[in-house]
Amino acid sequence: MTTLKSLPKTPKKDFLKSMKGVAKDMLGYNEKLKEIYGDKYQIDLGYLQLYATSNPDLIKHILQTNHKNYVKSMGYDKLKMGLGDGLLTSAGDYWRKQRRLSQPVFYKNNLENLFVDMGRTTTEFLDTMEQLRGSEIDISKLMTEITATIVLRSLFNVEESQQLNKIYESMDVMQNYIMKHVQSPIFSPFYYLSSSHREFKVSMKDMDDLVYGMMHDRQKSGEKKADLLQMLMDVEDADTGEKMTDLQLRDELITLFSAGHETSANSLGWTFYMLAQHPEIVEKIRVEVNGVLPNKEMPTFEQVRQLTYTEQVINEGMRLFPPAWVIGRRAVEDDEFEGFEIKKEINIWCEIYLLHRSEAFWDNPEEFNPDRFSAEAVKARPRHHFIPFGAGPRMCIGNHFAMIEMQLLLSTIVQRFDFSVVENHPVELNGLLTLRPKYGIKLKIK
Repeated sequence: MTTLKSLPKTPKKDFLKSMKGVAKDMLGYNEKLKEIYGDKYQIDLGYLQLYATSNPDLIKHILQTNHKNYVKSMGYDKLKMGLGDGLLTSAGDYWRKQRRLSQPVFYKNNLENLFVDMGRTTTEFLDTMEQLRGSEIDISKLMTEITATIVLRSLFNVEESQQLNKIYESMDVMQNYIMKHVQSPIFSPFYYLSSSHREFKVSMKDMDDLVYGMMHDRQKSGEKKADLLQMLMDVEDADTGEKMTDLQLRDELITLFSAGHETSANSLGWTFYMLAQHPEIVEKIRVEVNGVLPNKEMPTFEQVRQLTYTEQVINEGMRLFPPAWVIGRRAVEDDEFEGFEIKKEINIWCEIYLLHRSEAFWDNPEEFNPDRFSAEAVKARPRHHFIPFGAGPRMCIGNHFAMIEMQLLLSTIVQRFDFSVVENHPVELNGLLTLRPKYGIKLKIK
């Protein structure tokens, strides 16, 4: 019988240091650990043992090859406080049923219908940006506002800015509160006694009132609209003919909004930050866009899909700054990988950020180079070396929606505007549920 090796491990005596590192800066702490222990290791937190890996083959093993042995990690249980049992947090047969029900909503014909409102919203946004020309702006905040508006209109056909702001504010409170539980689970019981818990409860009630209100208004009116709410309300289980309950609809809609706008906003914000430092790449995008849209008209769905270099730029932005920078899983049974033991019930962090910046798999990994995603380069590279939307059966259901949205926004903005970095403004990574800029990203619109 072969004896399995244990992964290298942080010293037991340093568990307080590890707890502090994870709570204060989970991403930065794991960067340091990788330098010491390599691309797979254990973290001793005293009350909890964690595995962490940026090894692409192990990540593929966990997320795809042997995915049935790995379920969502404990952090996703905390997310349920806000998202409920949506696709991001649910598991087992219930998740499979919800995934099967929701998948047709994101088929190409439905995306084309949603693209009409996406284009209208983008046109309005470009007019707003014209008013900002010559000024300094926080591009991350601006991208959050436009992607939130696009997703909310796609979900509910919401037009009122007051409703848009209320939903966005509630989601922001939710994320900040839940992240406290994820980063320092040992202190979770105390958070329930804090003022932030009361703020969280109020925000979730506001969110539920709005979402249930829009659902019930639609049900009473009998009106059919081309939005995700309608598509999810109409979808039926092929075996039973059942439709989603109001609670299921609520959970899926809030999950789609939370995951849908945040990931795209962060990806675009970071990409514009890199483009502000690489005018030669901006010019390549502009040449491509002007070739497809010489009169600066709003592109059609098919025209956006022709913007292949623009897509390369977005992919390179997500390589350097993957929105889902870490993916958590928990082993259901004992497992092994290349002679290493993976114990039952262990929580594992799949570190996408560190994978995407690994010198072992990327030449000059810190360099912003969209040519990495030319058709030839992609074909020559293993697919699981680049996984901004995850991998395996639980890969992000809205990845095609996100890509079309980001291509539309990036191409139309670059065609009209230039950006430069505002000097002396700190731009730092903040690894929360998604990869945010800690102090925003200040750019000047030219």
